[in-house]
Amino acid sequence: MSIPNLQIVLKTIRENYNCSLTTIKGKRIMFEGVSNNKKLVLCTPSSKLHSQGKGWFDLTTKQVELLDDSDISILAVRLEGGKVYYINFKDLRRLMEPEMILENPREGKHWKFYVWPSYLKVQGNEKEFHIQPEVVY
Repeated sequence: MSIPNLQIVLKTIRENYNCSLTTIKGKRIMFEGVSNNKKLVLCTPSSKLHSQGKGWFDLTTKQVELLDDSDISILAVRLEGGKVYYINFKDLRRLMEPEMILENPREGKHWKFYVWPSYLKVQGNEKEFHIQPEVVY
């Protein structure tokens, strides 16, 4: 199965939050809008399933800043197998500590996340963040 199309996520968020979304300049997977006079920011990374049975993605410090600076911050992780995990980013943010930031020339400063079928983990933190996917076709 493939990774859910970005348009499915955008349609779902537009309908659920009664807003229009525009791409944040220079950010392919980040969108912004206004819902009930509140600033909404959506980030929708995707991942294939790897041989260990998990997916993974990175969030840069700039992406996290954009999510932190919104009233409504949504992380919609699109995972191979037709799954989308809709996450209130502010809840997940509590598991992200500055000492967990990684750095390399390609992504710069970032956090790494692992997505298992029923939970997500931030690299460097043993706590599980429990999630349930929505299966889309």
